[in-house]
Amino acid sequence: MFTEETKKSTRNRFYQHVNSLIWKSYLQRQRRWRLLLVETLFAGVLFLVAVFVAKPVFLTPLQVEPRPPLSSRAILATLQNKNVLGYAPSIPPYTTIMLRVSDLLGLEILSAQTQDDLNDLLYNRSRGTSMKNPVIWVIWGPTDNNIWRFSIRSTERARYATCLDHTSNQNSHLRSGFLAVQLAVSKAILEHVSESQPDYEISLRSMPVSPLMQESRVRRAISNILMCFTMALLPPVLETEALVVTETVSRFKRALRIRDVSFPSMYVAWVVYACLTALPACVLGSITLILVFRWIHLFYTLILVFAYTSLMIMLALIMAMFHNRALIACIWTTLFTFLQTFLAELLVHHRVDDTHPVLTFILHIIIPPLGLVHGFNEFALLQTGKLANIRGEGHSTIFILFSWIVMILFYFGVLMVMQRTLKERSIGGQVSWKSIIFKEVEDLNRLRRLDTPTGREREQLQEVDELVAKAISFRNVTKTIMGDTVLNNVTFDIYRGEFTMLYAEQVQQRMIITVEDLLTGLTYPDKGTVNILGENMAAGKNLMTRPHMTGYCHRSNFLVEDLTVEEHINLFLGICLWQESDQYITEYGHVRLTRLLTDCDLEGVRQEYVRNVDQYYRAQLCWALGILLEPKVILIPSFQDKPTYVSVIKDKIMQHKQYLTIVKLCLSSIKLEFADRVFLFDSKVLVFGGTPAYMFFKYGREYRVRITFRYGSPTDVEAIAELLDRAAKANATIRAHLGSLLILRLPASPTSVAAALIKDLTDNSDKYGIVSMNISLPDSEEVCNRAIHQSRVIGHEMSTSHDLSRQALRRIADSAPWRRNVSLFGNIHMKSIAWKYITFYIYYRFYLIVTVISAILAGIFIGLSLSKLLSDMEKDQATKILLHGQVMTVEALEQKTNLVLRLENSRDAISVANAYVLSETGATEKEIENMGYTALSKNESITEYLATRAIDSPQHYVYMFAYGMDVFTDDNGTLNVLALYSPMHHDDGAAARSIARAHMALIRHYTSMDATIEVTDDPLALDLTPWLRDAATPPLMIQVLLILTISHITLLPSKEYGLIRHTQSNAFDFSPVSYWITLYICDLVLYWMLVVIMTAVMILLMFLIAPTHFNYMDLVIIPFMLTFYGIGCIPQAYLFSLSKWSALNSMTFVIVNILFGETTVVAKLLYGNALNYVLHFMSLSPQFNMAYAFVKIKEIFFYNSECVVFKRKNLCTSKTLHKCCDKCGVLQQCFTRKSFWSRDTGVMMEINAILTTALVYTTLLLLWEYKVFQRTLKYIASHWIYTEKQSMEDDALGVKHEKEDVQNKVMELRTKQRTPGKLDTFGNYILAKNVSYKHMGRYVLQNVNFGLSEGEALALSGLRHQGRYHLCQILAGHLLPSEGQLWAMSKWKLQMQPYMYSRNVSLSCELDSLPHWMTVYDALEMIGRLRGVPREHMKTELMKYIDALELHDLSDTYIIRLRTTERKRVNFAAAIIGAPPVIVLDEATAYQKYSVRRAMYYILYHLRRRGHAIFTSSGSVESHMPVTNRLAILVDGHIYDIDQIDNLVERYSTKGYTVVVHLKYEVDVTRIFAKYFKSFTINDSTEVLVNIQVLDSDLNWATIFEKMEKLQADHHVVYSYVVSAIPIDYIYNTIIINETGKKVAVKPKSWCLKCLLPHKPKVRPSKEKLKALMPFEKKYYITKLKELPWSVIFNR
Repeated sequence: MFTEETKKSTRNRFYQHVNSLIWKSYLQRQRRWRLLLVETLFAGVLFLVAVFVAKPVFLTPLQVEPRPPLSSRAILATLQNKNVLGYAPSIPPYTTIMLRVSDLLGLEILSAQTQDDLNDLLYNRSRGTSMKNPVIWVIWGPTDNNIWRFSIRSTERARYATCLDHTSNQNSHLRSGFLAVQLAVSKAILEHVSESQPDYEISLRSMPVSPLMQESRVRRAISNILMCFTMALLPPVLETEALVVTETVSRFKRALRIRDVSFPSMYVAWVVYACLTALPACVLGSITLILVFRWIHLFYTLILVFAYTSLMIMLALIMAMFHNRALIACIWTTLFTFLQTFLAELLVHHRVDDTHPVLTFILHIIIPPLGLVHGFNEFALLQTGKLANIRGEGHSTIFILFSWIVMILFYFGVLMVMQRTLKERSIGGQVSWKSIIFKEVEDLNRLRRLDTPTGREREQLQEVDELVAKAISFRNVTKTIMGDTVLNNVTFDIYRGEFTMLYAEQVQQRMIITVEDLLTGLTYPDKGTVNILGENMAAGKNLMTRPHMTGYCHRSNFLVEDLTVEEHINLFLGICLWQESDQYITEYGHVRLTRLLTDCDLEGVRQEYVRNVDQYYRAQLCWALGILLEPKVILIPSFQDKPTYVSVIKDKIMQHKQYLTIVKLCLSSIKLEFADRVFLFDSKVLVFGGTPAYMFFKYGREYRVRITFRYGSPTDVEAIAELLDRAAKANATIRAHLGSLLILRLPASPTSVAAALIKDLTDNSDKYGIVSMNISLPDSEEVCNRAIHQSRVIGHEMSTSHDLSRQALRRIADSAPWRRNVSLFGNIHMKSIAWKYITFYIYYRFYLIVTVISAILAGIFIGLSLSKLLSDMEKDQATKILLHGQVMTVEALEQKTNLVLRLENSRDAISVANAYVLSETGATEKEIENMGYTALSKNESITEYLATRAIDSPQHYVYMFAYGMDVFTDDNGTLNVLALYSPMHHDDGAAARSIARAHMALIRHYTSMDATIEVTDDPLALDLTPWLRDAATPPLMIQVLLILTISHITLLPSKEYGLIRHTQSNAFDFSPVSYWITLYICDLVLYWMLVVIMTAVMILLMFLIAPTHFNYMDLVIIPFMLTFYGIGCIPQAYLFSLSKWSALNSMTFVIVNILFGETTVVAKLLYGNALNYVLHFMSLSPQFNMAYAFVKIKEIFFYNSECVVFKRKNLCTSKTLHKCCDKCGVLQQCFTRKSFWSRDTGVMMEINAILTTALVYTTLLLLWEYKVFQRTLKYIASHWIYTEKQSMEDDALGVKHEKEDVQNKVMELRTKQRTPGKLDTFGNYILAKNVSYKHMGRYVLQNVNFGLSEGEALALSGLRHQGRYHLCQILAGHLLPSEGQLWAMSKWKLQMQPYMYSRNVSLSCELDSLPHWMTVYDALEMIGRLRGVPREHMKTELMKYIDALELHDLSDTYIIRLRTTERKRVNFAAAIIGAPPVIVLDEATAYQKYSVRRAMYYILYHLRRRGHAIFTSSGSVESHMPVTNRLAILVDGHIYDIDQIDNLVERYSTKGYTVVVHLKYEVDVTRIFAKYFKSFTINDSTEVLVNIQVLDSDLNWATIFEKMEKLQADHHVVYSYVVSAIPIDYIYNTIIINETGKKVAVKPKSWCLKCLLPHKPKVRPSKEKLKALMPFEKKYYITKLKELPWSVIFNR
């Protein structure tokens, strides 16, 4: 194919796949309309709330006259008579002017030569007592260039200027009397300089105002609007994320990759689904923005909202890559989104985005809500930057959109890279990110080295007829994933028309997955070749999408619930046939659809949604999709579905195995005999390949002789050595030596040798210590075990570790020389817990480094917040204004503004207007470059003009129109000047500036000179009030750093979630209280160290910046308060660590505490008095109390340090009346040090609140730890939500007897009476009555009854997913049962005393029970101490078990670095060291080498001898036999039967011995056997084989072999014979395969759930259809002469 055609095909493939998947997404979105409707209604409600929030600000009309006009007389009247008014210097012409001012104001005016003299005069007048009267000084400046200068210094202005409530500052100049004094002085100056008496009247009138001018209200409204938008747009994002996680976990994503669908195609379709989901919300959001901001366009708002939503979607898709549960992924995304939103709110609220533009540029990318806030601000026409009025309009939003688009593309690229680089999510094997980003192009023209043939290649192939065509060929295949070899030089062939099984143990699951990836084309071999139907698998080839090649039968959970059966078929047709034309797909699809619907019994459900059909039809659909393109090879993954699905697939295999090549991957060996060919994999290599018959021929022609010894291990070494020597002479080999259980492989031929060995073992059973012996033929499970065992190297059996193990086992056999240290509530064991704590931060040192850095930064910011204003007071703009005053001219602000004036055509009006529009005398070019004016004629209305401007161009009106003048002459010839001002402008001195501007025009009019009156607002500050205002600002960055410093506390408890914490807190000499107390002490000590670091950094920084500005004793309160902060914050952090997701716990902790710590933003989001109602709730947050206390500390610290600053800077010369100066006490009280410890102004209230918080959180924590909340929830769920009970079938005989014993024991416990003379020990250690466990309303366990006595062992065999795993956790007290009762030691009830129950039980399972960051020795030492092992015996006790379990070389290894089998050994050791009375084990010996298993069984034997009760569970039976002879079989959460193994064998098998004789020719077998046996029956017979069941009751193994030897010797017609019996393994496997269990298919619901969640009944097949399904043809039968094992056992 040419290059152009290749490129075209690639483009077409992407287009076709995207087209098909978008169609699927559209259908899903259409079928989920109810959810979309709920999301839209939810968004609509929130947007409606946003409109109501915006109404007072954005939807309120203009106020034409917000304030009544004020005449000059009214302004002068605002100055109260109690004011003290004075001026300086008292020299002409100021004396004349001030006399006129006195007349205008009606007040007596003080005079002095200097301001200090005025202050002295005031001090003498007050006589040292505090004055309540306001004080105003008029301080005259030099008059030059016709500029009259004076400053008005007012104590009331200082009070308003320093008030934290900004709403009280409006018209502060008027209320403080500033305007009255300014007007009076200006009028007096005007009269003084005018040649004639000026005839004018000046008044003050407000301009029309827009609510947008109230910046605080606008910001608060935008904050609420942003929150509404975030919450409204979040549900579509979460739904999409949940869909992606669900379809990834269900393997639908893998199904698409198998069919060569690229990751970009999948995610484009998911993004389309997200867009369809978010579209209604985005449209509603855009309409909402138009309603709120009427001056913007729909398309513009839609683009902004849609871009923001798309960015949220990309972040959610990335978040979905890290989670297997949709709920957790959605919680993560929700918290992360709210954190971003809140941070954006904080940054805007504290104007960080204004002061740091470079940081804002970066934050726009990292925090998308910040960009949305800025977009809203621009829409709201609120210019958040100080120079925003000069910038171009719209550029900010364009930049935001551009940055978002760039980040969307970047996130999409990161998402694509993560598809193959994340270990848990990589499909086709994980690869390094470097191999993707820096992918090398392979040189196809380079020479390659050819391996020289060795001539032995054919030895790796199984024997088969060469005329049979090969379907699949592996040739020397090697596959490495991330440097780890998974397959090594694997070679095998799969032939056409055969049913083949590929098997590996569960622990080798990775091998099977890799083989599947190679077969499906998801990955390719590193070496060797994979050939399928003549095609070598290579990049660019995918046989799944080609007709007549390969197909894949998926598990049923991969199906899309919202698609119909027919739509599934059409979807995969479109995906697979992407290179074909639409017409071909339509025609071919019609033909295949018709055929598949008929063949797979789907015709009746073709239009049904998959969610509405039963497992039967789901399985049929999976098979239909597997054979969609008429493949020749079908791949089937391991069975993990429900029994109905398995039955259907079995039926399909039986129907099609003659016509198709079916390859099934399996992890269980009990079904291998059903295949035509079997391949066994183990340890990276192929162990065996061939037919089951050949496998039995090679590994299954020997007897399986099971010998159980009397003791855990025979004490007579010589006797056992003699037994093994005797067995070796009979050519028997050891398959497993498990201490009390020995399994031999004894050749069936020659029979005389086998008979002699059996007789010797029987006759010398006392000598060898034999309790029982069983002889059987191997089934498929045993044959696989033999094959794998034979392939493994066993040369290590005589290693040094085995010698240590044997020595340790001898020490274990001795009785324990120590007594357990036990207290009622447990000891503290501080040393052990402290070492665990230290090792955690040694291993996770990164967390410690980040924490220390956070502490250092917190110390730096605390030091800066306390020292900055002390050292840089003169550099602070607000301080400059208060200390040096502010010139009340329009030019002084250097702002962009427009002066508005209206005038009539009179000469005076024109003269005044001309003077008004000219700049101030001496103004610079910079001050006037942004000023303009608008003049209106008398016929025009200035109010109408301003209102029009406010409506047409509100973005200009907000900041440009603040000053104006209306001048006209009345009928009396008086010149009327109306000074216009905007009362809501950001310039709170607009009225004063407008009056000053009017007087500038008047003085120029009346003097005809370039003159002006320059007024300076210089508040008479009482103290350094800017410091107090800064102190009242909540410490944003400090709070964040303190929270980060504390957040590490959630990590250790989170990583100990589950069994690790349960094992420690419920140890025999420990308790949950002890666990949290010791952890609390460790965390508190570490936090105190961090406080020391923060304090040292803070003091050092303050010493360097402001060494003499403060009293060092005032800093003691900081570490003290930080200490109490930790006391209250640590229990709170523990509550956030109760789930297993450590990262999610820390993130939630940080988000919640930032929310409650930043009080100002919380207050801003809450209206009016609503804050008062939530303060009680917020006081439960230590962060809130710490922020509140820190504000108080700063205020007191600045107050106490103020006099130090005054003395250093010698400020008393200019502020003689200050509280720190000699003449204090006039305007305020003299300085006295404030205490930090007062209740109202100090921090004692916050300290008490923090201590109360710590107590509350600790109480909640202990209630959870003692399972009070869990028990309550279980009760509510069982009695009110899931109320229906599940009906059960009749119980087996053993179960009935067990139930009767349990009932009797329960009655005994309740009545506390025993039968006289009878000691009933049944269930005195563990008693379970009707124990059931529900998960999401479905029974996992139901009605489990059994008892466990002292020194007794009970084995339970069953599949993990059928309830075995949950039962073990319930018995250990780790989980609470939903129903039923459990007792330990006949007195502790799990539902009532969970701690006392759990301390008597230990558990070993696949879950880690020890902290993984500790070494093996340290972890086991800790758990031994917690269980009361004395310190002086600890090392001896530990080393016994460490050496016995061959962990000696691993004792100093971190647990996390151990392999799976090694960690199981450590878990086993953790369960038995200082063992409690009851030990529960689950798969403890699975996949361990035999020497370790022997040691485990030996340890369990001696534990039983010491009185411990053992409960062991496994998926097989053989692992239980060395421990106990009492067995329970668990099927689908229900005990199928329970009894002694011999009783179970007798109950479920044919009695007697099965004998099969091989004859030379046909004879009368009945006559021959009648001579030697009394009772027998013929089970089956062929020409030369006869299967006979011998029923004589007086036979044992030795006698039946002896009689058969005699029968063979007397009758030469008998070639050979085999004697066997049905073993318990065979019975158990048969039950597991054939029994579907007693659990109903439909989960019961309560009546309330049925009403709230109605669901259409599923379409189910008839019982006749289910009965008609063909099972696998049974090939292995002991009592019937089937194919196996009899077809091969007599072959030579």
